[in-house]
Amino acid sequence: MPEEVSADKKFIDLSGEMPPIEETETDEEILLSRDLTSAFVKAIKAFRFHPPDNPTLKGLKDQLLRKFQHFLNKYPSFVIQVGQYDLSYKGKILYENRDVKTSLAFSLYKDGLREIRFLKNLEEWEVQGIIDILKQSEQVNPSEGDMITMMWERDFVHIRYLAVDEYLEESMLLLPDTVEQFRKNLVLKPVAHLVEAGGSEGGADLNEILSKGTEELSPFVSDPSVYSFTAEEAEGLREDVEAEVNRSFTFNLTDILFEILFLEKEQVPYQDAVQSVVNVLDDFLMHGRFIQARDLLKRVRLLLETDGLQDWQVEKIRGIFLEAGEEARVARIGRILEREEIRLEEVNAYLLLLQKNSIQPLVNLLGDLKNSKARRVFCDALAEIGKDAIELFTPFMEDRRWFLVRNIVYILGRIGKEESLPYIQRAFNHEENRVRREAIQSLGLIGGQKTVGLLVRALTDNDVRIRCMAAINLGKMGKKAGLIPLIEIVQSKDFSKREPVEIRAFFNGIGMAGSNEVVSVLQDLLERKSWFGRGKIDETRIGAAHALAMIGTPDAVAVLEEGKNSKDEVLRDACARALRNPSS
Repeated sequence: MPEEVSADKKFIDLSGEMPPIEETETDEEILLSRDLTSAFVKAIKAFRFHPPDNPTLKGLKDQLLRKFQHFLNKYPSFVIQVGQYDLSYKGKILYENRDVKTSLAFSLYKDGLREIRFLKNLEEWEVQGIIDILKQSEQVNPSEGDMITMMWERDFVHIRYLAVDEYLEESMLLLPDTVEQFRKNLVLKPVAHLVEAGGSEGGADLNEILSKGTEELSPFVSDPSVYSFTAEEAEGLREDVEAEVNRSFTFNLTDILFEILFLEKEQVPYQDAVQSVVNVLDDFLMHGRFIQARDLLKRVRLLLETDGLQDWQVEKIRGIFLEAGEEARVARIGRILEREEIRLEEVNAYLLLLQKNSIQPLVNLLGDLKNSKARRVFCDALAEIGKDAIELFTPFMEDRRWFLVRNIVYILGRIGKEESLPYIQRAFNHEENRVRREAIQSLGLIGGQKTVGLLVRALTDNDVRIRCMAAINLGKMGKKAGLIPLIEIVQSKDFSKREPVEIRAFFNGIGMAGSNEVVSVLQDLLERKSWFGRGKIDETRIGAAHALAMIGTPDAVAVLEEGKNSKDEVLRDACARALRNPSS
């Protein structure tokens, strides 16, 4: 729970969480990074404390954006390293708080975040987005997703992050390195119910106890109540023992069944063995043992590769894979995910072995999943299972749930085949912006000449982010057919009136295409002046200089070198900056 803030509290006090800068510190980059970190943490805490309509929040956000822009104009990036209790920049700790209830660093660290990287041209919506995510860091429900997934879903352009897999991350519990450390951390207070009334408050010397040999140990306590179990403990122990016995029994049974499948030549007993394998698979799925289920299907696949199988045997063995993908078994996976904490990488390992007949049941389940991390795992698995079965996904493009349509577009993009284009084109008419944005991303992944027309069409979308994404993807393709529309738009009369973020995106797209043919056009835009609306014109000239630097041909560089010596201050600064940082 965040602390309560009184109505007259006008600032967030971070004096106890921002380590003081050494008096000898003169590195401007470190000083600026500390100032930026302070503004960053202060903004996040303010957004936690105050209601959304508080005017203070807008001021803090605008101030933070200005500090980011100031820093990123001087340096290529701002990288925050996330420690368990601290945030640092280039090895310098800039924030530290060891109270796990209030520490921003700890809340990021426990979700697996290890680094946040802010890049040049950071935009206002990205600053607001990262604040919206991190202000929830204390309240994120792990069953509904985590900060890593929330950041992935935001599609940030100028924010990158480094995270560790929560399933592979080592425990943060530190083991003692020496006996002295062990002794220091010992808790010597006796358990309350074992303390005798009127007993001495003193105790034996610890060093004396630890130094005694095993022959001097006291005999076991004779009181049986010390070792008795509660009813719940006894039941839990019984279930654990049963589980171990059943697991060994299942493994032995599985070995026997595969021996039968390898040796048996009669169809009736062979079919009985196949059905028993399916029953074992059901048992694994019912108990959420996806690694064992995966191993079982792998053994079935190896059996199919055995020489000497008759056609009827091959057909029956393949039937095991078909049974695994049936609606009822896929639905069982969904029920397990709802009620238990399952390692999703284990689920993914199993899903990847399913066949095409599982696609429709899996997509049906995808539409019902509430866990965003699980949806992502299903999407990636479906992209692999369905790489040769695009037609099985297309009926779901008409689903009324926009998030499922977005998932299908994501899957088609990862499959990466041109046959998907007619269906991705349908997404361009979807009323939900997030579906159309996913369509742009998928087109960029598919690439090829046929995608150019669709991306050109997206340049006139009502959503500014879609227009920006389309421009960038056209530039990445480097096709002349996509470059021409970009040039036409930046030369249009009203282009300079657009927002800076869109102006930069279009010129970035032109620069990525890397064509020497547009150098003269960019030179005209670079040298264009206007006495009215100068700020917008300046953005256009800066964008043109940046595009020339990205193209990097001798002709392009010559234009920038000439502009660097111009008497026009805006032109001179734009060219000099572009030459210094051609790839930023």
